[in-house]
Amino acid sequence: MRTIATDLERGIKTAGQSVYYSLGSPDWENLTGGPYAQDTYTYFAPDDPASRWPLGEYACMSMANWGNEDSWYSAQMRLNQALGFGTYEQSIKVGAGSGVTSTFYLNEFTGQQNQEIDFEFAGDQSEGCDSSKCWTNVWSHGTAHSKCADLWGNGAPPVPPPDSTQGWGFDVYRYKIDWEPRMVRWSVDLTGSGNQYTLLRRQKMASIGPVYNEGDLYVFMSFWQGWTPDNSPFTGSPPANGCQCAGSGPCYQAYYFQSLKFTPSSHNTMIKLE
Repeated sequence: MRTIATDLERGIKTAGQSVYYSLGSPDWENLTGGPYAQDTYTYFAPDDPASRWPLGEYACMSMANWGNEDSWYSAQMRLNQALGFGTYEQSIKVGAGSGVTSTFYLNEFTGQQNQEIDFEFAGDQSEGCDSSKCWTNVWSHGTAHSKCADLWGNGAPPVPPPDSTQGWGFDVYRYKIDWEPRMVRWSVDLTGSGNQYTLLRRQKMASIGPVYNEGDLYVFMSFWQGWTPDNSPFTGSPPANGCQCAGSGPCYQAYYFQSLKFTPSSHNTMIKLE
């Protein structure tokens, strides 16, 4: 059995072949700019008395309005090291509300979307992919290979399914991206346990383009202003669960729970193995 070398200074712990990146560790970098950057990401340790969730540690990502309809600060966090081929798992309660988008994705951090694999969740009904479904995207050299995925197209879903009015924002679910040189898979566990995943989509990379360079992709989490179905103004809501939210107008929140779990595959060349 191969195990990943532990690096205590980076807050990494081992569990078999998996490593965990605490949402409150310096492994994460806040990429949000501007005067409200510090208010876009709030971390709660497992024993924090201010925590409102019984699920251990979590981070709140906030999107605040600071002036008018078009003035929103969005949240974006990045793991500051590339991990390479393997399985990425995260528990998320996506932001609910018309016009907000929650994401969990791998990207090369150039802004060009030459290489990107993502989960993308609309907080309310959106054109072509409503809140009971989610976008699964693979980007190659600026071209998106997208699919609006849902549980219903993959056999009987686990119980309970996402609420029909709030979609993925109804509860905390666990999401998984399996990234291999020739295949990507997106899965969800509606029990949140990480033991009952249902496959949403699989994509052969040969039909996308050149094999991604595993040293180029980083893990990102973001929460941003997407669109409203009828182009109506965002309405927002007050801050909840102790989260920070600066600005002069409304605020939305999305929640990311527990540590990011990463399990390298047999193809991985990035992680030092003992």
